[in-house]
Amino acid sequence: MVRGKEHKSNIAEDISDDMSETIEETSIPTLDLSVTQLDGVGGVTAKKLETFGVTSLIDICIRGGREVSEITGVTKAKADGWVFNAQKILEDNDMIRKSDMDIIDLMEYQENLETIPTKCNSIDDLFGGGIKPECVYEVYGEFGSGKTQFCNTLTVETINNNENVVWVDCEDTFRPRRIIEILKTREYAETREELESALKHISYFYTPNTEQLLGTINALSKTMQEKHPKIVVIDGAIGQFREEYLGRGTLADRQNQIARLMTHIKNISYYFKCVVIFTNQVQTDPSIMFGDPVKPIGGNVVGHAATYRIYFKKSGKKRIARMVDSPEHPQADAEYRLTAKGVEDIEE
Repeated sequence: MVRGKEHKSNIAEDISDDMSETIEETSIPTLDLSVTQLDGVGGVTAKKLETFGVTSLIDICIRGGREVSEITGVTKAKADGWVFNAQKILEDNDMIRKSDMDIIDLMEYQENLETIPTKCNSIDDLFGGGIKPECVYEVYGEFGSGKTQFCNTLTVETINNNENVVWVDCEDTFRPRRIIEILKTREYAETREELESALKHISYFYTPNTEQLLGTINALSKTMQEKHPKIVVIDGAIGQFREEYLGRGTLADRQNQIARLMTHIKNISYYFKCVVIFTNQVQTDPSIMFGDPVKPIGGNVVGHAATYRIYFKKSGKKRIARMVDSPEHPQADAEYRLTAKGVEDIEE
């Protein structure tokens, strides 16, 4: 009897070994995303790119031909060719939306994108249900208008669904305690274990100056590929450029740096299929005699990069979010209030 069991056991082990070999032989190979997959990118060039945080095909696309050319020393035409080929590989492997998608397929694709709500009905209605991935949202307004609280609320709704968030803090105003308060008051978490588990879904970066901001955005690809966040928040992105680049003589350099930042932000939202929200400061336009003279800083280079522009402002005890620019929504206002729960509807 014992021998019979041993015999059966040996047969089972043999079958198991054969199945393991079959699985190994038929396993799907992992797609190689390294830059050396591109013709003309050898070991020396790859090392140059790695020094600047460019290690994958996605990095090549995000940085673009001009920056890749500056890093490697090749002509811009050759660098543009690398970007084109990298894009094609990503599209062919369904890692990003195809650039030549049929119009009906594009419409269905956009309609099926999962929205992220704030649970504040007035604001969610303003966005058609919530914010969408592959889009860049500029939220601007005066101090205390609710920009950061809007981002806090979206962060809580995202991490409550066990999804990840990247938070780039340019103004040193991020407070984990505020996230905890919203989690508790919305009754999403209560115990220390639950709260810590939720907070671990946030990857935090503090950037006290423009050099660190640009460096962090350049290096963000690694975190994006590891964490796959639903939302990237850049709180106070443009204000640092206004503080550091003073006088008309620095205007061209400032706008060039902002343009580079905005290009990277747009590419991050597209290639990683995530939402990017950046908050912005405002200034008063003295040339406007009638109407609201408040406008966001950064000029046209910022405005053109944002898919949606939302103006947050105070109005007595309530707050107003105005859809200023959108490819699909009319200009409209949403009234809300700030409470321990974040952004909330006004009680009637």
